[in-house]
Amino acid sequence: MRVLLTHERFLPDFAGGGEHLVAGTAKHLLNAGVAVRVLTTGDPKLVSYEGVPTLRLPVHRYRFNLAVRRIEDLARDHDLIQTFNYHACLPSFLAARRLGKPIVCLALAVFGRTWLEMKGQLVGRAAALWERYVLTRPYDRLVLLTEHNRELAVGFGASTARSLIIDPAVDVHEYGPAPEKEDVVLFSAKLEARKGVEELLDVARALPDVRFQVLGWGPDEDKLRRCALPNLEFAGFEQGERFRQRFARARIFFLPSRAEGFPLVLLYAMASGCAVIGTLPLPFEGVHIPVGDTGIMVDAVRRLWMNRNETDRMGEANRQRAQQYTWERYTNALVATYREVLEERGRKA
Repeated sequence: MRVLLTHERFLPDFAGGGEHLVAGTAKHLLNAGVAVRVLTTGDPKLVSYEGVPTLRLPVHRYRFNLAVRRIEDLARDHDLIQTFNYHACLPSFLAARRLGKPIVCLALAVFGRTWLEMKGQLVGRAAALWERYVLTRPYDRLVLLTEHNRELAVGFGASTARSLIIDPAVDVHEYGPAPEKEDVVLFSAKLEARKGVEELLDVARALPDVRFQVLGWGPDEDKLRRCALPNLEFAGFEQGERFRQRFARARIFFLPSRAEGFPLVLLYAMASGCAVIGTLPLPFEGVHIPVGDTGIMVDAVRRLWMNRNETDRMGEANRQRAQQYTWERYTNALVATYREVLEERGRKA
């Protein structure tokens, strides 16, 4: 099986966890015997990444929407196109239509009306309409990472019959709890309004005796550096062992996001044995909190902060739950989807 994978960025270029999932998808498909090539944007001199062959167009990611012919040329000798939202989906769909090739779209996240909070009324409304348009193209399959995202996509008009959920994956064996957890509440995300940075600051101000650590980068980084809260440590952007150790030592993970797909940092926290306080309708042990309600967030952090036995229990339950999010399970589900699509196309031919 030969699969052309398209995405607007590919490692080492990235803007968030989505690029790590895309790169992991390519690498593990190769390991499963699928011949993969990636078309993306970036430096054309980078022709591979960790063994994955890449072709990078030297254009801004928005201009990837105009790459229909390039995708079409590359896809001719492939069996299927695997694309990811946002700016690779439409040109990939159009190329697949011209060639009569099957296409699978994996939506890394669905934001809906949260675009208006992120971008303002004018730009946000345009982004929401674009998201709706992209997700409702008649792909052979639309893959979502959560049931909540699937409900949003179907609500937009995406095909119920052609949409399915595949849980994401991380290298869970690389994460685990430290021998002794520290009294710290960890926040790790791209630093922007969608991730709940304002709520984080409000909660930290309300709980001066609780120690918070922040990992990340983004447009709100200066705001965090200027906040000067004595109980909030801003560690900046870290990767590798230092990043994993922060998760390993933290007792509580706090993620007050307004909209997500399935954030990989949540899986890192679960695999590291953290109790979780979060807004996402996802399966974790901890406290599920409503979006934007800082009063409830303060109460949740205070309650878990005062109960180490409870956070230890929650952390162990999360660690065990995280073991199911393996690359083998994810890759097998994706390959099974490809085979099903190809068989359907074969029957129609």
